[in-house]
Amino acid sequence: MTAGSPAVRPLPEILAAVCSANCGYCWQHPGTPCAQGPDGADGYHVARLSRAMRRGLITGRELVAVLQALVTFDSATLVFDIAPAML
Repeated sequence: MTAGSPAVRPLPEILAAVCSANCGYCWQHPGTPCAQGPDGADGYHVARLSRAMRRGLITGRELVAVLQALVTFDSATLVFDIAPAML
């Protein structure tokens, strides 16, 4: 990271911003998660993350940070608001 470049927000903050966009995969409305995990964690499709980035709700750097944590993904992949150590 260079001087003056913004830091990536923590995952819960990124997903809170993502929730303000509608989902391009399941068409869930803003304010409602795409899915609920078995432990009650909110889940959001990767399609929704990219839509949030295009709308300026998250940065490209934040989108890349979330996607780099995934082994493989497509637009239907769900990202849950849990720490990776809990997986």
